[in-house]
Amino acid sequence: MKAIILAAGMGTRLSPMTLLKPKPLLEIKGKTILENMIKFLKSGGVNDITVVTGYKNELFDIHKEKLGFKKVVYNDYAKKNSSASLKFVIDEIEKGTIILNGDLFITKPFTEYIKPNISQLLSQKISEGVVSWGYIVDSNFKLIDIDTNATSGYGDGIAVFDNEDDLKILKKELINCSDDEYWEYCILRAIDKINFYAFNYDDIYAEVDSFKDALYHNLLTPEEIAQQCSEDGKIERLAGITNINYKIKFLNEYKVIRIPGKGTEKVINRTSEKKILNIIRDKDMAPKSEFYESDIRLTDYLEGYRSLDFDDLKNYDSILPLIIEQMKKLHSMSHDNYENFEVISMIEEIKKYEQLANINIVTKIEHKFILNIARKMDGGKQVLCHRDLQLPNIMYNGKNIKFVDFEYAGFSSILWEIGNFTAELELNDNQINKFIELYKDITYEEIIEGQLMSNYIWTLWSWIYDSIDLGRSYLVRLHNNINYLMKK
Repeated sequence: MKAIILAAGMGTRLSPMTLLKPKPLLEIKGKTILENMIKFLKSGGVNDITVVTGYKNELFDIHKEKLGFKKVVYNDYAKKNSSASLKFVIDEIEKGTIILNGDLFITKPFTEYIKPNISQLLSQKISEGVVSWGYIVDSNFKLIDIDTNATSGYGDGIAVFDNEDDLKILKKELINCSDDEYWEYCILRAIDKINFYAFNYDDIYAEVDSFKDALYHNLLTPEEIAQQCSEDGKIERLAGITNINYKIKFLNEYKVIRIPGKGTEKVINRTSEKKILNIIRDKDMAPKSEFYESDIRLTDYLEGYRSLDFDDLKNYDSILPLIIEQMKKLHSMSHDNYENFEVISMIEEIKKYEQLANINIVTKIEHKFILNIARKMDGGKQVLCHRDLQLPNIMYNGKNIKFVDFEYAGFSSILWEIGNFTAELELNDNQINKFIELYKDITYEEIIEGQLMSNYIWTLWSWIYDSIDLGRSYLVRLHNNINYLMKK
């Protein structure tokens, strides 16, 4: 038997990892996808192996001799699909040829499952939430149709052409395939002309077509993703509660890679985050960011900047005006001028977090009081707010302030922003009054109302993400706010 591995594509759904190397050369569990695949092929007696390369094909050279395969370069990879790659080596397809896409991480020997003298697919259970080609078979596993938008059942797989008569028809259909199509269309169009079979297996391989695939199959950890996005393999873990962040070197520049924490999609609107960073791009208040699949983000590393800490607040009189200057840039952007953005309603935020946390942390009377304040905020002016201005998200270089991590940002009440800011920085009454003096048009009581709303939401957030100790801290602040305001 022989094998053809299709490895020409750019693997854009796995960017930014694949901006440095082709997908088959990504490492999983200590081996490249290609090395792992060839190991299992050779252990099954398949030694005649052709790898069709294209994107960054020169990076395959150091593996060619070590792994023992024939390298073929298809130069038109950027404009074509896998059918064009396979047509490029059509003369090498003969009886007993195994065809594999280059993103299959093989998990066990599979050649023993190949049945002689028939054309067949060793198909795999479709991953949850992934759209695949699903195979419809009869009681004898003969392929009778293909659902090209299947979300369950069995599909994709490893193809084996081991019947001379079928092979002639399949090659003819392959030639007729458009260069923009997947090569598997030759099977779809030959279903009524040949006997093609699809046999179902659960644990032969895992397809690594996207980050969703890799994380679903537990093939890559956030640390491994960061390492393979780093051109020198070095990473530095940075602070973060909601997400996992690392400093890396990427295309000769230092970046911060943000890998979303599990479950964050329940509370964070990543689409809104991208839009907001776009509209403030030229306002000199945040570093430039690029977004990739699965909401992985690369942000310019702010050289010379560091996160504020509580010691910095000793110089409150000099730092506060710098922070307020940046806050005012944000808050000058009224929702009246950006109506394509949805307003973040405090009432709706409360409902969302209460449902996710599923815990009662206030009395019914207190809850009614909180909702009344939320309605008041929803009826006020809505401006662009960062909504998570805590010390790690405020960067300082001794002269200038920049904000980072806009994932909670949106158009909402300014009272939330200022209440959240003063609560997170644990400002005392003198410092709050200084803030009022500089910011103007806001009262002490309104700030405490904003703190109340912020502390209530973050307490619920802490229960959602099992940060119970942090939640208790927010809960103490919350009840201090309630006691002050309900006595007024």
